[in-house]
Amino acid sequence: MRFILVRPADALNIGAAARAMTNFGLKDLVVVDPRPRGWRIAHSSSRYGSKLLANAKRQTLEEALADRDLVLGTDSEDDRTTKRKTVTLPALGKMRGKRIAVLFGSERDGLNNEELSHCHALLRIPTKSNAPSMNLGQAVALIAYEIQRGNLERTIKEPQLPIPNAVLMKALVDTTMNAMKLTRVNSHLPESARRRKVRNGLRRWNLSRPDAAWLRGLLEKLSHR
Repeated sequence: MRFILVRPADALNIGAAARAMTNFGLKDLVVVDPRPRGWRIAHSSSRYGSKLLANAKRQTLEEALADRDLVLGTDSEDDRTTKRKTVTLPALGKMRGKRIAVLFGSERDGLNNEELSHCHALLRIPTKSNAPSMNLGQAVALIAYEIQRGNLERTIKEPQLPIPNAVLMKALVDTTMNAMKLTRVNSHLPESARRRKVRNGLRRWNLSRPDAAWLRGLLEKLSHR
């Protein structure tokens, strides 16, 4: 996936775009005809995106698109009408395996008709009608996240804490039963039914060993007050 900034002007926006790409592990950035001052300042002020900006290519639009299979142009939902095919963010996940370029226009005017003529489709981020245009850095961040979402979700790991052994679970059930007896909770049920209810409930909680030990200690202290 290649992100192409066309005629970017504001240093903060350029830096925010580079940072967003860095946040989500995207590295292919091309800049077309940037405003010199904004480009220069972005290089010196961008923190997390500085390496990406240093490696970014400055090319013509034709050069940037030469090896791409699919070109998507970003476009706001303003009053400009278009007959061009439009896709939304969720469709990006179905385009894996293609060499895609996403074009982002200038902050002031977006992509002009000449630049849009290179696009196979428009990529739109649905927004409220009274605010149809997004900030460049925000748009890059949303699209970068959508592209990488599957990879990011697969990297989330839950901490692997030990589960309670049989001895601790029995002790916890016994302590809970004693607390229920003292407070007369479910006293209308036979003891075997109360014990079964407690055991099933504790299993459904998927307690870790530290949690089970803490809960047992808490119930013991409350029972002796």
